[in-house]
Amino acid sequence: MKHYVVLCDWAMSHNDGEVNRECHVTGVAHTPEEAKEILVKAAVDERKYAYEHDWEIHEDSDMCFCAGEQGNYDNEHAHFYIQEVR
Repeated sequence: MKHYVVLCDWAMSHNDGEVNRECHVTGVAHTPEEAKEILVKAAVDERKYAYEHDWEIHEDSDMCFCAGEQGNYDNEHAHFYIQEVR
């Protein structure tokens, strides 16, 4: 049986130079359609932040949202995506 895991990989730098990085499961679904709904809802705030701060948008679809600060992607980014698992 297939499952669809919605993952979030992000990084955020702080004024003191420290960078927080995390990758976590945002949701699990049994169909691609359910996974797409989870991804769209989960990425709302990050999508808004990215557009307000003129981040470079690498992909914005129902399967993936990936954006980061231009020239500083390693330290400032959000990447939501769907991974099929068995």
